[in-house]
Amino acid sequence: MKKTIIAAAVLIFTSLSLHSCKKYLDLAPNENISEEQAFSTMIQTENFANNIYAELPVYQTRVADRFTTLDCLSDEAAPTYFQGGRTFNGGGYGPTNITNFIGHIWGNAFRNIRKCNILLEKLPSVPAIIPGDDDTRTRLRGEALFLRAFLYFDVLKVFGRVPIISQPLAPDADFKLSRNTYDECVAFIQNDLDEAVTLLPATYPSNRLGRANKAMCMALKSRLLLYAASPLNSDDNAAKWQAAATAAKNVIDLNQYSLYDLNPDKAENYKAIFNDFANKEIIWFMNLGNGKNYEQNYYPVSNGGWGDETPTQNFVDEFQMDNGKDITDPTSGYDPAQPYVNREPRFYGTVWYNGSVIRGIRIQTNPGGNAAINGGNDNTRTGYYTRKFCDESVDLYNGPGKQMMSIWFRLAEFYLNYAEASNEANASPSADPLIYSYVNIIRSRAGLPDLATGLTKEQMRLAIRHERRIELSFEEHRFFDDRRWKLTFGGQIKGIVWADAAGSSYNLITTENRAFDPKMWYMPIPQREIDITKMEQNPGWQ
Repeated sequence: MKKTIIAAAVLIFTSLSLHSCKKYLDLAPNENISEEQAFSTMIQTENFANNIYAELPVYQTRVADRFTTLDCLSDEAAPTYFQGGRTFNGGGYGPTNITNFIGHIWGNAFRNIRKCNILLEKLPSVPAIIPGDDDTRTRLRGEALFLRAFLYFDVLKVFGRVPIISQPLAPDADFKLSRNTYDECVAFIQNDLDEAVTLLPATYPSNRLGRANKAMCMALKSRLLLYAASPLNSDDNAAKWQAAATAAKNVIDLNQYSLYDLNPDKAENYKAIFNDFANKEIIWFMNLGNGKNYEQNYYPVSNGGWGDETPTQNFVDEFQMDNGKDITDPTSGYDPAQPYVNREPRFYGTVWYNGSVIRGIRIQTNPGGNAAINGGNDNTRTGYYTRKFCDESVDLYNGPGKQMMSIWFRLAEFYLNYAEASNEANASPSADPLIYSYVNIIRSRAGLPDLATGLTKEQMRLAIRHERRIELSFEEHRFFDDRRWKLTFGGQIKGIVWADAAGSSYNLITTENRAFDPKMWYMPIPQREIDITKMEQNPGWQ
């Protein structure tokens, strides 16, 4: 009897469904084909690889519901419709129910890691039938190595150290597994990426965008090594920080990508990064097809949207004034009575607030307003809505949508990766002029003045963390930055209640009291996986 590949029992017994939004890569017409058929030609083998791409995570749908991201489980945002997010933020999760909140990250990763291992095992024996098949074999090995590295890193950053399996296990194998050390996991992933970068092309034709290339391998390596050097995963180790800095610099020095800077209106320019399809800043994105998903999920109810993820007052207060000064600086010009005047441009490209105009409608977040705080399941819980990612030319009721992207890597991150790593590797930021230069490149693109000179290492650390929080907001960074820096991320999540639509006065409110325990720096491994594999649970979650 011929053994089926995709339908066979997988390493981790988690029942999963495909994403509702199929990616831009063609799927094999039937997953339940025989092993012999799946690898009978290079075309069929590439279809097998396409199936792995099709199950890669989309970070906008991480949190078990709609377009809710892990960012609503950080201090950037509060969930609206996703009631379970409040339970998570209150600490009401553990090994037995973690998949209710963060989805099936563990199961999805290991199911597709197994597919990567099968692909790597079968590739050498796939017959070369037509010219170019051997070149395709080389490329597909590189793709499989990248995909496996991406999936392993996906579970590593959420759960910490994992068992490394480099070959496919039979469905009836003994599933008793031990977790490798963190450094062993990093070395394994890095080795996959280092080999993959030698096998993959630098670019693809426009009709094949999204397949693994050299830059994607280098970008993932940069993020991997940055996390590996961070306080959660390592003692202060200058060599690890320097390796992370070098990896980020290698991405920058490709000179293959450039910061998006086409619109003199800095707020609109920042927003366009996420709406101008396949622009030169983006290293890797997933094509979600043509649609209105962002607008449907993030528009306020006043415009027919669902307001799924609402920025917090904590996050809003992080935006500086347009002169580059914090709002807590008495010389900044900040007026608490008019808190949205003269803020830095990225604020206006990221957040909708009371009085913002969207497609000719002025939103009113005051009680009784057209987008009132706490007015229903789809209403803001903080007094704000997410503008980033939305294209206001999209009418939810009529007309076409837009070509949608889910961006995994863009160039701005790697300037900040380098700055953070080099600052930590050196005694002072003055030891490496590129630290200032790279942070200021990001600030300049945003329409802000350069950082003050003469900062200490600690002051520069805080400045870099600020830039990450603003520049990379809602891109699945803050959830992990909080943890890898070992921050105490619980406490009060604030919102704002305006007295009226005119904004005559307001009160700040506490919308959530969030729990914190050091064990939360890593998520609990789902209990079902512990029961099957007998592996060790994360500390504090036993």
